[in-house]
Amino acid sequence: MQFAINYSPQAEKLWRAGRIQVDLFKCPDWPDLVAKVGAMHDVYVHCSLITWRGELDQADFAQLQGWLDTTETRVINTHFALAQSDFGEGSVTPEMVIDHATRVLSPLCERFGADNVVIENLIYPTPAGVWEDILLQEIVDPAVISDVVRRTGCGLLLDIAHAIRACEGSGREDVHAYLNALPIHNLRELHVVGILPEPDEQGIRQDHFALTEADWAMTEWALAQIRAGAWREPETMAFEYGGVGNRFAWRSESAVIAAQAPRLYELAKSV
Repeated sequence: MQFAINYSPQAEKLWRAGRIQVDLFKCPDWPDLVAKVGAMHDVYVHCSLITWRGELDQADFAQLQGWLDTTETRVINTHFALAQSDFGEGSVTPEMVIDHATRVLSPLCERFGADNVVIENLIYPTPAGVWEDILLQEIVDPAVISDVVRRTGCGLLLDIAHAIRACEGSGREDVHAYLNALPIHNLRELHVVGILPEPDEQGIRQDHFALTEADWAMTEWALAQIRAGAWREPETMAFEYGGVGNRFAWRSESAVIAAQAPRLYELAKSV
């Protein structure tokens, strides 16, 4: 299993100094940044595609093919999000969510092959001011996610921090059971990162921070499931700490990367 880390200037400096080992730098789908990082190291692209509000209809297939052809990108990722506005007035059932997601993912799967498309599990509920719409709780239902994966043939990008936040937001207490109920037989990529111990003013524990002891315990448990063969071995495990731009530049501490990336690298290589 390859080990990746969010590209940041801090991670680059540590890698150049030989203080961390990195198989891949993970980059957002920003062409200039991908070209810059790709000129010095293997890189793969994490796409900003989302399954809601008709956004997949606007996907630039030529650019997506370019990522597959010119970088170490192996799958086209999408974020599994749907909102009430995707369905208009009236109640929404899990079957409606599954049918809608299957329909909007179909062109992507047909163009690139279902084996080359993954959906990423998201958080719940929606933090105020972050998303333009309110996510439906059905999008974090393991049965719904499993049926979408089964019907489309696509894979799963499992974000452990997102899963924890989805459990906390939807009242699920057993995170291990929740993770095991996801379509881990189709696991293609694993994301790990820390969650703040205390909730913010919205009552939400934010992620993309340094791993705490609780986060390490959950990460090690997940890797144990993979080693035991209970979960499919993903091609890549990405440490999603740090980055560039307004969202991540302020939480890209060199000391955190230097301390935590080597331990995660060894965990990835233990599979």
